[in-house]
Amino acid sequence: MATAPPGQVPRGTPAERAVPVPGPVLAAQLRRAFVLLRRQVRRQGPAELTISQFSALATVVRAGPLGVGQLAEAEVLPSPAVTRLADKLEEAGLVSRRPNPADRRGVLLAATPAGRELIARREQASNAWLAERLEALPRADRLCLERAARVLESLAGERPTGKEVPS
Repeated sequence: MATAPPGQVPRGTPAERAVPVPGPVLAAQLRRAFVLLRRQVRRQGPAELTISQFSALATVVRAGPLGVGQLAEAEVLPSPAVTRLADKLEEAGLVSRRPNPADRRGVLLAATPAGRELIARREQASNAWLAERLEALPRADRLCLERAARVLESLAGERPTGKEVPS
């Protein structure tokens, strides 16, 4: 078997290679694949909002109601930027502001039914697009991706760690 030049991926399945791809090479491959896949998935949903607005709305839908500071932390943005995002989302009828019972000066951002519906439509469109492509893959590739999804969830901390991920 030929050796790939530094920084390039050795060809063949892991079982065909004597040594796994080095960690830095695999990290670069995965990051690039995630970026490309995310771009394609993002294009499938409704385009009413910017990427930042969709991200903030999705966070409020999943974790809300949230204070502006909490949303800023979750989105890794400064509070003034999140305030502007919240203003746009409120103007669009996708979030509402309500008093924060724990802080009389603060407000909580809560998703409106329209906001929840928009996120659901986006997820449905994205899932349908991805499912269509997955259905076209050979069985072996789909099984590989099923296992990879479990490993990636564990790596991201979404699954308990310390346990072997079943094959």
